[in-house]
Amino acid sequence: MNKIKIIVLMLLTFTVVKAQKTDHQILEELLHNTCRFYQMLRADNGLYFDFVSAQKHSNIGSTASIGMGLVAQCVATEMGWTTSAEEEVIETLKSVLGENDNGVRLDRTAENCFIHFYNIETGSAIGKDWSPIDTDLLLGGALFAKRYFNTNSEITKYADQLYKMVNHELFIGDITKGQVSLLMNKDGSASGKWTLPYNEYMIVAWLAKNQNSNKKSPASKLWDAYYSSPGNLPTVTYTSKSGEQYHVLTDLVVTKEFTSNFTFMFNYLFVHDFSVSHDYQEAMRQAALADRAWWHDRNDLNKMGKQDYEWGTTAGFGLSLSDGKLVERYCVDKICALEDVGTNRDKNKGKNIALNAMAGYSPVLPDLVRHDLVAIYRDERGLGKMALPARKGISDGGDYILWKYSYSNLNWRPSKVEGVDYGCMLLGLAALPEFLGVEFFQEYNNFFNPKPPNYKRRQKVFPEAL
Repeated sequence: MNKIKIIVLMLLTFTVVKAQKTDHQILEELLHNTCRFYQMLRADNGLYFDFVSAQKHSNIGSTASIGMGLVAQCVATEMGWTTSAEEEVIETLKSVLGENDNGVRLDRTAENCFIHFYNIETGSAIGKDWSPIDTDLLLGGALFAKRYFNTNSEITKYADQLYKMVNHELFIGDITKGQVSLLMNKDGSASGKWTLPYNEYMIVAWLAKNQNSNKKSPASKLWDAYYSSPGNLPTVTYTSKSGEQYHVLTDLVVTKEFTSNFTFMFNYLFVHDFSVSHDYQEAMRQAALADRAWWHDRNDLNKMGKQDYEWGTTAGFGLSLSDGKLVERYCVDKICALEDVGTNRDKNKGKNIALNAMAGYSPVLPDLVRHDLVAIYRDERGLGKMALPARKGISDGGDYILWKYSYSNLNWRPSKVEGVDYGCMLLGLAALPEFLGVEFFQEYNNFFNPKPPNYKRRQKVFPEAL
């Protein structure tokens, strides 16, 4: 080989090495694109779509997406990626309340429980899902933004107005059972369908408790009886093939079913007493390790090339078995006991891996999550990578996020990403120590602290530079 060829090869090698992204660049890019994703969800009138899709147009908005979108505005501002968040937050809150000149008003019951799905152009109800949890995801985002933009009197006014107008007492059922209403009727009354602890309705219980300071109120009694400590809540145990046991909080202890992992991330986002509790953090860690062990124990998938860094199970668009056929639809995926895999007790027959669920455990397992996210991003198979569609002023169409894929069909790619479920990725990436850290969320979800926030972003050295 002559000298010229050697020099050319050396230059090409140097260029490839130089162009390769560092781990830090990968993670920062994913967080930046996550914030871009939430800007794509935002309509011109301030309301938020239910999902982002490159394949179909929809006029469906989601109240839960609003809550996550408002948190994303705070994250993007803190990262220095936007200067317009305050104005956009105000426009969103005014459209929810019907106080903009655009004629938009988010539909609600007589007691101000908001609809889950709505027409993005008007805010009018789609369906009859008058939803306490989606109302409180909206309120959680509004209160988060209020505390983050704490010197903005307009944001404070509208966030307070929203919180005070919702009658949380009506969401609480039989406190001896820990009941919280799943749905409300248009007249404001409870539908009679209830959920039991433990799940994401901890957010409803938390906001209800703080709305009524009377220690003898039903909401206070429910909180003290169940949510004041994870020791009050039921668990189900996952036993790995190697014998480790993980005890996971659940609301399905009678059937020995596991809860879906998003419940831990949503509660960490919006329930201050959850995010600062060492006991709840340990409960969250147990759920993460159980999920990871379940995927590790799947020899049927390991034979297909599944790696240790592939794990994560939660709700969202995925593949599901229906009449023996795989179909794409919304799934609330969960792990199960190994002996139940493939049976009717298997709640993830589509074998969907949700990378947003894996990422959402970074508050309790940052080093593991960081390593595994980077590993799957670098995986030559490209699993879980989804290109955001082109949106003028937001993305040119070449920005990637990490979402879902399925070991039932590794060629399948989801046709959409839901705003509420992708909130787990928002939390997970932003909470990494090298970005905003857990302190960011623990400070700004402290909604009912009268003292001004005391968050200072710490400049931390990324581990690979140590």
